[in-house]
Amino acid sequence: MLYLLYGMCQTMESALRLYGYPGLLAIAEAVNGADFVPYNDAIFVKQPGLGGSVAWHQDGVTHWDCAHWDAGIHGFNFQVQLYPCTAANGLWVMPGTHKTGRIDIKQRVKDNGDSERLPGAVPLVCKAGDVTIVNRQMLHGSFANTSPDLRISITFGFHHRASVLRQKAALDVESDDIYDEQRIFERSAVIAVAIDARREHHPQETSFRYQPFVGKEDDYRLTDETFRRVIQDYNVKDLAI
Repeated sequence: MLYLLYGMCQTMESALRLYGYPGLLAIAEAVNGADFVPYNDAIFVKQPGLGGSVAWHQDGVTHWDCAHWDAGIHGFNFQVQLYPCTAANGLWVMPGTHKTGRIDIKQRVKDNGDSERLPGAVPLVCKAGDVTIVNRQMLHGSFANTSPDLRISITFGFHHRASVLRQKAALDVESDDIYDEQRIFERSAVIAVAIDARREHHPQETSFRYQPFVGKEDDYRLTDETFRRVIQDYNVKDLAI
């Protein structure tokens, strides 16, 4: 059963152009600063009557116990919804929990009579084309899709640069990797190429100026060479913390 798709910027021209959408990149800059960096991307597929559940969880593993922890230190994710999202097939969140640190989720469920229908949880109900933004530290999850409605969510996230630099790779990235300046630059270059891909397709639109690549735009035009150099297998350089 198809559930997750990775590497969207390599496999889908439309997804690469979406990655360079100026409205969303402007939000990433406003939240994480002009030198913001990418996290990863994935397309979630919840098929009608088949889509599995995702247990309550908080994303991020690196900074929970650090002295300079804050509510945004693990970044955020956008989700672009291709179809309407309902309480039955959509993501649920627990508002405010990104500010409270790491949560004992098992205890919270136990205190709720072993029911995962936690009080205070809110479904992200959306129309097709809507975009949600969710802090990665927020408690979130989804129930099995028993509805007749398909959900496809194009998901991609961004970090503060300071949260990533010199950190050890986490989650499903190679455990021995350290995120140095070069690694961050190479993964961030996908944004620069995506901006140019969108410029070619939407010439009437004002392109986003991604500060780390200002003055380097001509080196990151969408060409066969830059596709091979920057986009091909880009997701093996994801910046997971």
